[in-house]
Parts: sequence; structure tokens; C-alpha cells
Amino acid sequence: MGRDRRRVAIVGFGPRGLAALEALVRHASGAGESLAVEVFDPSRWPASGPSFSPCESETCLLNLPLRSIDLPPPPLAREGEGSFAEWMGQAAGDGEAYLPRARLGAYLHARYEALLAQLPGHITVTQRAVRVTEARRGGQAWQLHAQGVTYGPYGHVLLSLGQPETARDDQLSRWQDHADHHSLPLKPAYPGTGLIDAAGAWAGRVVGIRGMALSALDVVRMLTLGLGGRFAGSSYVASGREPARIVPFSLDGHAPAPKPVNARLDARFDPLQEESAAFEEALRAGLFEVPEAGLEPVHGVLENAALRIICAGGGAVQAAEVRDWLKLESERPGSQEQRGTLEALRASISQAEGREPPAIGYTIGQLWRKWQPQLRCAFDSALVPASIAQDFVSFDDGLKRYSYGAPVETARQLLILIETGLVDPRAADDPDITLTQHGWQLHSDEQTVTASVMIDAVLPQPALAHVTEPLVAGLRQDLALEPFGDGLGARCAPDAALITADGARVAGLALAGRLANGSAIATDSIHDCFGSISDRWAQTVFSALPDQGASSP
Repeated sequence: MGRDRRRVAIVGFGPRGLAALEALVRHASGAGESLAVEVFDPSRWPASGPSFSPCESETCLLNLPLRSIDLPPPPLAREGEGSFAEWMGQAAGDGEAYLPRARLGAYLHARYEALLAQLPGHITVTQRAVRVTEARRGGQAWQLHAQGVTYGPYGHVLLSLGQPETARDDQLSRWQDHADHHSLPLKPAYPGTGLIDAAGAWAGRVVGIRGMALSALDVVRMLTLGLGGRFAGSSYVASGREPARIVPFSLDGHAPAPKPVNARLDARFDPLQEESAAFEEALRAGLFEVPEAGLEPVHGVLENAALRIICAGGGAVQAAEVRDWLKLESERPGSQEQRGTLEALRASISQAEGREPPAIGYTIGQLWRKWQPQLRCAFDSALVPASIAQDFVSFDDGLKRYSYGAPVETARQLLILIETGLVDPRAADDPDITLTQHGWQLHSDEQTVTASVMIDAVLPQPALAHVTEPLVAGLRQDLALEPFGDGLGARCAPDAALITADGARVAGLALAGRLANGSAIATDSIHDCFGSISDRWAQTVFSALPDQGASSP
């Protein structure tokens, strides 16, 4: 054992924080190292995080079927034990089920509690239900400040903050002032339980939803199923508590495409072994070997694989069409879609169900989803030049409308609600918005509707420049941290160590998750939370951490 207990802090303890703790325990157990970890998070459900809170409404679903949730086993569990499916047991149903996010959160919390119960004597974990507002370095160690108390010293601190406080964009700031002045409801999409409670007073009103991504689909379900409505076949049976109309809108007016309906149809999009090898080679070329090529080598592999899949599915498409689609996607994501909201939704459902050949965008999005592990492995394991990182992150973000798609059942429900008139997409496509004393007047394609309630379902971009969280804002100033690129997060090494503007590693301080966007990629997935970055960070902790013997408050 080490001479003294190594002392580490994890600030922010959702799924990514749990993965980091498990990585530490795995390394300490294997080496017999003496370790003391303190985790800081005010949540009543450690390890779940707000997105997966067990208290969240069960109308908010995972966007992965159970068969696709493949998290690494807990570090101290016996072989074959500890998986999400095993923990759910009979309640999980079959592998095609899209379960409520709250159930995954309950599993993660239970997984954390099971870990605590199994810890060997040379490892301790202390939970502190406080919000850290400041971090200061003194000599070779860090101290953390929360609610007037100083904690530490720590040889290493990991910031795993999920979605920290971020400044409102200009539009939302204007809207908040307007809502306050006229006593109009302007609510965030989450927590869903709070939104459903507030929505009980909105019967008969028109409710606008800013955004049409996965969060907006959650909101639609909250305002229907969450208020007592139900679906019966191809019909919606109202409870009478719903709004008169629900009006979602976004810059392009399109909902995310659903994933293939089952494992058999999903397998049609599996890349061949030689295609995956070519993809990995293209990533190396575009990211490191010939960085001026950027996405071009990757586009070539996507083009060939998409052509094969579309033709096998009965489609007729030329290589030049796929090439042009990829070029336009890199320049202006989503601009290829010229159909209206309803027509595009019907087509994507039909493709997900295998009733029509997959389109170019749908096919490329599914391939990109299946290649996410290889993408993360290559991108996250080395420092990518900023301009290349920007291109890859933008491309990945654009394809999320396919790769992070919704369950088919959710898309079908949205279609039913549109056809019955409860959801009105007529002003969905980048409407002009006029603020009136009665609410938000939306104008699009000669259609006008006024919403007296507005829900913000747009998740802030993980841009370091806009973060107002006191802990992050203070460190940014103290350490001269700069965004990795326009709209991106902080620059971090492959082991999550923060890097200053002059290229120096910040000793003992690391950051993982959305705020490292640009240094890492595709960070919004539950699988990324349990990815290789946590393990590399834990290795650094045990190779470089000074012993800290002082006690914490």
C-alpha cells in the first residue's frame, strides 16, 4: 500500500462522475493503493445526474433501446453481474423497449450504493451534498470552497459538471424580460415533473415550444401523456387537461428522425468489417496524418458504405448524389431537407420501419451512430488541431438529428398529435416572432399563431465562453483558460487535464464532459460517460498524484 492515503475530489457526480469513481476504484483495487475520494454534488440522487433523476417524469424516455445500452460492468461486481438489463429484470421487457430515463438513473444510483457497500478497507468514499463555487491551488494541492467551508487538500480534482449554468442567449433574455413584464409563463423543459405541475393550469391555452429536438419531444409527451392523455391505436384520447394547441418551432422545422424499429432492421445499417477498418484509417488521416484533408477521407468511406446500404435496401442513388449531400452537410447542416415538417416526419418513420428505402441522410446518420465508438477512440486519445476539431464537432452535431434519433413510437405519437390538430407545426420552420402583451406571435409561410405560454427546449451549447457557473468562471479567469474554438469548450489533454492558453497542463486539475467539447467529441451519450477518458484520468492520478495526508472538514 501507499504510505499515505491519496486524496482525490470529483466535483459533479452524475453518470460521468460515477464512471470516474469506478475507474479510480478499479486502479486502486488492482494496485492495493490506499485511496480517499470525496464526491461533491448537491443532488439527492448521486450518480444519476439531473437528466436521469429517478424523480423525473416517466414520459421522458431514453433514446436507446435496452439492447443498445452496453455499459462496462461495475469494478467490484462478480462476472456477469451488475448490468442495467439484469438490474431491471422482468420489468425491462424485451430488448426493444425504450425505458424511462428515470429508471436508468435509479440503476446508476443503486450501482453507486452497491459500490460503496463493496469497498475494501484501503478505499474510502465520502459524499458531500454541497455545490462547489471555487477551487484554489496551494503548492502541489487543491482546495475547494463550498458554502463558506474549505475542503482539501487534494492531489487531484476532476470537474464533471454536466450542464453548468450558462448565460441566456439574446433571444431568451429578451423573452424572459417580456414574460416577467406581462406575467406570462416561460418555463424550461426540465425538470419534467415541475413542467407537468405547471402545465395543469394551461388547459385551453396555446403553448409554444422553442426547439424541435429530443427535448421538445419530451415536452410534447409531458403535455399529453403527462396530463392524463393516452394513445389508443392511431388515435389520441384526451384527458381535457391538455393545452388547446402545442406549437413547436426551430430553425429548420424538423423533428429528429427515429431509429430503426428493431434489431433486424437496425442490422441493415451495420458497416462491414472492411468498411470499419477504412473508417478508422480515414479518421487517422483526417485528424492527424493529413490534417488539411479534415473530413474528406471520412466522407469517402461514408459515401461507399451508404451507397451499398441504400442499394441493398432497394434504393436508387448515384455516388455523386451522396458526395454532394456530404459536402452540403459539412457546409450547412440540415439544409438538404426541403420537405415540410409533416412530410419529412412521415418519410423518416417509413424508413425506420423499413417500408421504404433509406434516404441518404438517414443512412449516413445510422452509420455515424454505429461508428461513434471508433470516432471517440481516435478523437479523444490525442490533441486534435483546433480547426480540424471544429469541423468534426460541427459535422457530428449536425448528424445528431439522425444518430441521436427518437424511438419510432415517439415519432408515431407526434404524427398522431399533428394529424389530430393538437400539435400544430404550421409555424415550425424558423418563424418570425413578435412579442405582444398576449404572448409570442409566430409567423411562418403566411401562418400566424400566438402562444401565451412558452417552453424553452433548447439545450445550451457547451461553450466555455458562455458559462456563468462560479466555479468555472473563476477558474477561467485565474488560469487564463480559453475556449478551444468558436462555440467549443475548454482545451483538455486526452487524460482530461486542463490546458491553459499557452499550452501548459494545469497540474492536478481535470475536466471531462460537455465542457470539454472540442477536446472530446460526442459527449452527450451515456456511453461516453463510461468511455476511455475516465480510465486515462485515473491512470494519471495514480502515476502523478502527490500523497496528501491532511484531513478535510
